[in-house]
Amino acid sequence: MEREAVAVAIHWTWIMFVVGIINPCFMVPQLVKIWKTTETEGISMITLVLLVLLQAAFSIHGFFIRDTTVMWSSGAAACVSLMVIFSTAYFRRQNAQ
Repeated sequence: MEREAVAVAIHWTWIMFVVGIINPCFMVPQLVKIWKTTETEGISMITLVLLVLLQAAFSIHGFFIRDTTVMWSSGAAACVSLMVIFSTAYFRRQNAQ
């Protein structure tokens, strides 16, 4: 069986659509926790910055290969991760005062 036939048989497009929705949502609990508790001690800014760069790269890759699921999912994930970065920086600054 060719890989295209396997993809059709397992409904790969649908699976990737679901994964595309989950991808930007996985950082939302972290964002909510930061805003509820203002606690940012265990958060690595270096890791978050690298994550945003990777997500942005995959979003651009999705654009170039004309895969809208990859493009929008990775772009939305990068936006959520950026919100975590800005929230972390904001609350660290507030807590330092």
